[in-house]
Amino acid sequence: MPTLPDIETEADVRAVVHAFYRDMEADPVLGVYFAGLDWEEHLPKMVRFWSSVVFQTGAYRGRPFDPHARMPGLSREHFARWVERFHGTIDGLFTGPNASLMKARAEQIAGVFQVKLGLWRVLDAA
Repeated sequence: MPTLPDIETEADVRAVVHAFYRDMEADPVLGVYFAGLDWEEHLPKMVRFWSSVVFQTGAYRGRPFDPHARMPGLSREHFARWVERFHGTIDGLFTGPNASLMKARAEQIAGVFQVKLGLWRVLDAA
């Protein structure tokens, strides 16, 4: 069985983003948040965001937390499903250092967003 390639180009990032969001509206946990989304606007924005994350292109300018802060009813279950779906998408298409980096950053982003939303507490180390 052939080994999957690593994420090496913006086209690879685009493939991940498009595969991740494909049928998102039908997802039983996340779909409600994506119903009626303007995909022609959202998908290129997400490609710019993830290209900036993986390749440090600086192509994304924005505040990714802000739209999430306005979503009612977000829970830890939503973030767990988002990470699970993101990992599954990448694992089905790519493997290697950049694929691992992209998954790790997704986990970090989910964690930070949960802390900011008050869904998860960071315990004092002292």
